[in-house]
Amino acid sequence: MRVLHTSDWHLGKTLLQRRSRDEEFDAVLAEITAVADTVQPDLIVHSGDLFDSYRPAHKDVLRAMRCLNNLARTAPTVVLGGNHDSPELFRLLDYLSRLHGEADGSGLRFVHSRGDTEPGAVLDFVSRDKRERIRLAALPYVHPNRYLHLFPGFGTTEGAYAAGLRTLQEGLLARLREGYVPDTDVLLFTAHQYVASAVPGHSERIWEVREPYATDADALPPVAYCALGHIHKPQPVGSGHPPARYAGSPLQMDFGESEETKSVTVVEARPGRRTLIDPHTLHAGRRLAHFEGTLDELRAAADQYSGVYLKATIRSDEPVTRLGDHVADLVPEAILVDVEENCAATRATVLTSADVADTEDPDIPAAFSAYLATTGTPGQRADDVVAAFTELLHTTEATPPPSPGEQLLTRALATPWTKPAADATETAP
Repeated sequence: MRVLHTSDWHLGKTLLQRRSRDEEFDAVLAEITAVADTVQPDLIVHSGDLFDSYRPAHKDVLRAMRCLNNLARTAPTVVLGGNHDSPELFRLLDYLSRLHGEADGSGLRFVHSRGDTEPGAVLDFVSRDKRERIRLAALPYVHPNRYLHLFPGFGTTEGAYAAGLRTLQEGLLARLREGYVPDTDVLLFTAHQYVASAVPGHSERIWEVREPYATDADALPPVAYCALGHIHKPQPVGSGHPPARYAGSPLQMDFGESEETKSVTVVEARPGRRTLIDPHTLHAGRRLAHFEGTLDELRAAADQYSGVYLKATIRSDEPVTRLGDHVADLVPEAILVDVEENCAATRATVLTSADVADTEDPDIPAAFSAYLATTGTPGQRADDVVAAFTELLHTTEATPPPSPGEQLLTRALATPWTKPAADATETAP
């Protein structure tokens, strides 16, 4: 039995929130489809974060469905919901995929949950040679704010979230083992979660890959393979028993990932045999590179930035006019996406108490006057502004008068309303 594991496509993600990567997505999805055509897997698993946004653009939904339908013609394909994916959209796509599958025989499933009810599913598939049954337990991302609906008794203490996920996994494992036949069944598990021993990349949402939300690798269910999503750096996790791996993102999503090699994972598993894991390197995405140094150093290293997305930080003693043009001329084969200047002459210096003598008080009006001079404020206007500033600086802070609302409330509290007698006639004031 052979499985193709991919994850974290993040369709719609841009570089530095402005440069489209649609061409790269098209190229790498075609590359993943080609890998599937070559290895002919029995099952394809996408372990979450299909999109980068809860509300993806229509073009990104179309891009995803075209690729997934092509994959589903090669083998049954399961897409797990990640923290970036909308449960409602996944429910719609699953409904449409089932209608489409009934027509052409393809198998494409979407599994997600809002977390208000027990999430997860157990799905059965038959291998190409009809000799093995593949049983997949799928646990989509469970938001920390949602798991309280599932486990109200766990509370919000440190480790409660991980304990809740462990309970969910144990429940799925129990369902996975119902009717289990050791000689013919291969058990798999897929989840979108942060395992404590994993090394995050630089493009995940940092607040969702922190220790309070980490699960223990020892809590992963004992199956033939655990297909994990959420972390963008491809890597194995745990001790290897069970075999567990993050497939990672297919593109370098952030300049901090410039040294990462992206891949999809091909898994071979047989009942009673050791699982074999074979990462297939992806080449379609452009490399991201961050250069930091002088213009002369960039000139010497220009050849290594051909065809890459380049973010350049240039060090200099004095400001360089039209710095971006200079950098672009030095690396004409790079795709320049950002230029920053680190200039010694304009670098701000943080003052400490040691910079001011103990017996001296800083002359704040004089410092403010000097600042106005650097902004080009005319002399008379600068003098008027400094005078007003000095007056405010030395004015004793006074309590502001109460607002009209406070005055009304004070009067109301001083003369509380009482219920009129039963035979009294109420009149307007």
